[in-house]
Amino acid sequence: MERLNFFFDVDGTLLPFGKGLPESALKAILDAKAKGHRIFVSTGRSPLEMDPRLSPIPFDGGVYAGGCTVIYQGETVYRRRCTEEERETLLSYFEKEGILSLIQCDEGTYASAESFEYFKELLIKANGNVIDVPGLVITDHLPVTAEISKIVCISPSGEVDKIRKDLEGPFHVIDNTLGIDNAIMCEICLPSSDKGSGIRNLMAYLKEDMKTAVGVGDGANDVEMIEYCGLGIAMGNASECAKEAADYVTTSVESDGIKNAIDYALGVYLGNNH
Repeated sequence: MERLNFFFDVDGTLLPFGKGLPESALKAILDAKAKGHRIFVSTGRSPLEMDPRLSPIPFDGGVYAGGCTVIYQGETVYRRRCTEEERETLLSYFEKEGILSLIQCDEGTYASAESFEYFKELLIKANGNVIDVPGLVITDHLPVTAEISKIVCISPSGEVDKIRKDLEGPFHVIDNTLGIDNAIMCEICLPSSDKGSGIRNLMAYLKEDMKTAVGVGDGANDVEMIEYCGLGIAMGNASECAKEAADYVTTSVESDGIKNAIDYALGVYLGNNH
């Protein structure tokens, strides 16, 4: 097994919240790339929402929008979006229940002014800062041409459990990964779409064994990736569910976690001569 395929989550894995890419992480990734290993991103973000702080990393492609978009060397090799029926179900439910939302589409993320202002308040309360949302479109009306890949839902009354009960099954409802109270905010993903399924689709396209896939993450939306990859690694700062799913727990993102994860993976698969 001479070549590995590394898949890295972004927030809390490659990037500490509110901070830049650790130097040790970049060096370890560049070293692995130079030795012939592939480097992929695996994120809930859309390609449009990729953080410019990651631009020094020469990704071979990635899994985006929680598995709904898969790209290899600039080519989209898999794409999944809401059907018309799924779209109508979600938008009608949000209006009926008074749910605020940020709706992720290829061309941008749509949110009402009320939704985005409340979202910013939650981020500041949880993390002391606000993350950038490239391609943000403030509007009260989602264009009929906009194709939905994922939705961040906010229940100001703290009724996420009700959202789970009402929507889990037809959709995949997961905890948010931004440190916000899970009673207030969650993410709604499309059925049968997650980071794990996205990685499987990419590995099938590459005609490579899942045993060569190494998934590194920290949040609830990384669990399937960690479980399905040949080697699943959780960050030291990861949620308990990610750590429980992992084969190995590395150090935290700010304590050389990525470097140590890569070193561990190379040691497991390739021995000391990597």
